[in-house]
Amino acid sequence: MNKWISSIGLLLLFVLGACSVEDANGLSPEAIVANAVEEGKDLKGFHMKAQFDVYQGDEQIDDSSMEQWMDYETMKTKVIAVDQSGKQSKSLNDGETVTLYTEGDKEAYEMEAPDLSNPNLMGSNQREQIQNTLNETRKTHTIELLGEEEVNGIETYHIKATPKEKGSLRGEEEYWIEKESWMIVKTISKSGDMKIEYTVTELELDPSFKENTFTLDLPEGVEILPFDALDPTEAVTLEDAQKGLGQPFLYLPEEEYKIDKVEKFVVESMNRTEISIQYKQEDVIQFTLSTFPTPEESMSMGFESAEKVTVRGVDGEYTTDVIQSLTWDEDGLRYSLLSHNPELSKEDLLKIAEKLELQGTNQ
Repeated sequence: MNKWISSIGLLLLFVLGACSVEDANGLSPEAIVANAVEEGKDLKGFHMKAQFDVYQGDEQIDDSSMEQWMDYETMKTKVIAVDQSGKQSKSLNDGETVTLYTEGDKEAYEMEAPDLSNPNLMGSNQREQIQNTLNETRKTHTIELLGEEEVNGIETYHIKATPKEKGSLRGEEEYWIEKESWMIVKTISKSGDMKIEYTVTELELDPSFKENTFTLDLPEGVEILPFDALDPTEAVTLEDAQKGLGQPFLYLPEEEYKIDKVEKFVVESMNRTEISIQYKQEDVIQFTLSTFPTPEESMSMGFESAEKVTVRGVDGEYTTDVIQSLTWDEDGLRYSLLSHNPELSKEDLLKIAEKLELQGTNQ
């Protein structure tokens, strides 16, 4: 699934709110946002092409593209993504099933389609999703309208968001929003020395879809397997997990928190085994302890906003970027405590880390 995450995961984009600075026409960003939210066009569908570029410092480290067809009336969608190497991946939701296929593979994977009309998944419409997002961004960023600009022939409002506090996990962000449909057609986001650019190069609103638009042509001989076959995880015991890692590892004995499951999975591309232990309290998942051999890459993975902390007497890092986590290296293994409970604080995770014991010493 990593190839799908890298190619398509960047589609999850933020939408911004507004501040009180007025533009040359006497309209505040708040007024423009309100007008777009209240009067923007309800789309029946769209077809677009977009480009993703990722930079670390001055070096471009990823270059990918995608093409998407979306029919809101039937809730059918198709995405074709091309990664930096030129390999193509396809995803189709025909309203009944979702099919995933990557060029060169001998298998495609299929699962039952989720109900995309469910507001818990998508929001009942685009503007409702925007309204829900505005409040969160206003809390962390100062928003200003930079003007009205044309992006690849598309008329947009250009908005900039600047963090209110230094060292914020979300850095400076810019968004270009199409005036009629309220679609984001360009973004630039920064975090540490990482910069991600997303640009829509072609956009057609409410197109007439052809009869074969929402179909997927697979090469002859490709076998269609259930989506579960993609899952590389294997349920194991603590003893089996130790054998998989090839050495004793830290875990939390069951007292305040109970073990929900222990899983092992092999990351073939990195030639390493990972162990994850999920803990619950009163049948509610609280956190996951992930363990694998210490890799060459740094704990922060390029995000300078991670906070340096001391964990069990060694250097570690704490971050709330994407997910709240505490990470450190100890005795040749990298540990990560990943919180699933927003009420767990940094101090809570540090206390949990201090209670960890070597597997096998308390059996």
